[in-house]
Amino acid sequence: MTANLFVDSLEKLWNDFISLLPSIAAGLVALLIFYLVARITRWLTRRYLGKTRVSELAVSLISSTAFIAILVFGIFVCLGVMGVNTGALVASMGLLGVAIGFALKDVIENFVAGFVVILQRPFEAGDMVIIGDVEGEVLEVRVRDTIIRMYDGRKAFVPNAMIFTKPLTNNTRTRRRRMDFDVGIAYSDDTARAMRVAVEALSGIDGVLDDPSPFVVARGFEESSVGLKAYFWIDPVETDFLKARSEAIAGVKKSFQEAGIEIPFPIVTVNATAGV
Repeated sequence: MTANLFVDSLEKLWNDFISLLPSIAAGLVALLIFYLVARITRWLTRRYLGKTRVSELAVSLISSTAFIAILVFGIFVCLGVMGVNTGALVASMGLLGVAIGFALKDVIENFVAGFVVILQRPFEAGDMVIIGDVEGEVLEVRVRDTIIRMYDGRKAFVPNAMIFTKPLTNNTRTRRRRMDFDVGIAYSDDTARAMRVAVEALSGIDGVLDDPSPFVVARGFEESSVGLKAYFWIDPVETDFLKARSEAIAGVKKSFQEAGIEIPFPIVTVNATAGV
């Protein structure tokens, strides 16, 4: 009797499978059509966006998202043609998605922020940026995080959500970066002449831009010198800012020495009273 029930169950399953074959075939054909449509859409999206100023990463992201969206929609259509209750399936997936969303809140937040970063393009690979306490060169912009090589050689993996919660400075976007340093001259020296000598010295430094031109201002009176502040601009893409600042300081010092302008040491006066 048990054997007969088992055989009857297998026969019923086989008959149900045979009866569903047309629906399964139609569903697979629908899925194949949606797959082809998704591939064509991805190709057209890449071709169209490739002619615009959109970054390669954004092109890849948008085309891949379009491909996945059409393919997922095609899977639901395929299941519906096969007789699956897609409404109940969507509801179940919705509840599951809520649970996963709470569990992976930070991951999803970084993922969404990555989309915004890629589309808004506040920086690109090769830019010198400051994000919070991290400063260095952007190596790669990914969907979840951004890789930055700091100036000491270490790599920082910055979560994309941090980009929208921390101050962001892009040092290379405008191709102009102003540098400055302080220098003091003796009270006996001509301040206007010292300022001219410093400007001429800065203009002769490799990497210092002519437009905007360097300039020097008197900063104030100090204990043993008249304080000057020198300003100059560089192209941060073409010129290393640490090297440019070092050469500028050395160049001004050399020009002051040649012009007989003194950079005084701090003067400390000690008054001693002899005891009786």
